[in-house]
Amino acid sequence: MSQDIERATLWFLTARGMAAACSNPSGVTQLSAAGLFAQSVLGFSEDVCVEAKSPARTGRLSLIDCLAGVATLPIETREKFLTGALMIALLDRKMDPSEVRWASALASAMRLTPPQVEECCLGARILTDMLHPMSPTN
Repeated sequence: MSQDIERATLWFLTARGMAAACSNPSGVTQLSAAGLFAQSVLGFSEDVCVEAKSPARTGRLSLIDCLAGVATLPIETREKFLTGALMIALLDRKMDPSEVRWASALASAMRLTPPQVEECCLGARILTDMLHPMSPTN
């Protein structure tokens, strides 16, 4: 369980970095999306998520810690983390330059190839559309 808490903490730090990069943060929506992604895609329990997000765990960590941590994850987990971060950025249907920079920093730290990043982008777009479908008038 402690390994799950460590990974979940790293996920929430990754998500918090993307949410902070957004110039027009949707706050509750981004936090909800990060939690939903943690449980449904990454497979963390609610108890693990609560512990991982606690100020005692996240308060001492920086984005540098995040970039160092994601580099050590297995490749399939790195891809999921980038997909989730991109999904958070795309909740408002666009990416601001700061969101692009954070995504680029993550992809670089994760040592993902351009095709892997493209696959993550596609997955994020699909997840975003599922969470926030566009109406025919949009």
